[in-house]
Amino acid sequence: MRVEPPGIPTAFWRSLGPSHNVFVTENFVDELAVAAKQDAVAYRRALLDKSPRAKVVLDLAAEKAGWGQPLSKGVGRGVSLQFAFGSYLAEVAEVEVKDGAVRVRRVVCAVDCGTVVNPDTVKAQVQSGAVFGISAALYGEITLKNGRVEQSNFDTYQVLRINKAPEIEVYIVKSAAWPGGLGEAGTSVIVPAINNAIFAATGKRLRQDASRHHCAEATDVEATLFCSRLSEQP
Repeated sequence: MRVEPPGIPTAFWRSLGPSHNVFVTENFVDELAVAAKQDAVAYRRALLDKSPRAKVVLDLAAEKAGWGQPLSKGVGRGVSLQFAFGSYLAEVAEVEVKDGAVRVRRVVCAVDCGTVVNPDTVKAQVQSGAVFGISAALYGEITLKNGRVEQSNFDTYQVLRINKAPEIEVYIVKSAAWPGGLGEAGTSVIVPAINNAIFAATGKRLRQDASRHHCAEATDVEATLFCSRLSEQP
């Protein structure tokens, strides 16, 4: 679905349609797991008998992230799984929520993008996609005033700084399948993992993702999670 305000020209945002579609589907799957009183990874895994490549990346990400190991109060893990751009990715985000502020402490991603030519490029794309997605999730917002965009540069459009960047681990599954894309896949998979981790840490589910102000009012968590209107950046 593409939604554009009348009169505002827009262009594609990194990760295109999966940016909002994966957010919706992976949050919904997480809610189904909660309703079924099942572990989020186990619930997904039970649905993947016909998708062995997806099951492999899910199991690998969960194993490397230490899924199920205890965490301190206010810290949670969230998982996200996607098939997009011809590649399978599973990601676990470890998030700390303190005094209403969200910090992503660790990200673990397992990737099956088919035949790999340059592993360093694969890791770099996933890492940069994660940073791009975290920036959008925690800070990203474009606002209009008197018909003009208010943000003009990085002094008014905040991005994730290096001192707040999480540890990002990338694990590549050996595969002889046809090569898939990775330039945008790392962005769409991270945000639902963050949102699911916030729920694990606080018990509060974020559904309004247009601005951090709405999220703060709804959940006392000051986090911005982008929705469809931000997936096509003005």
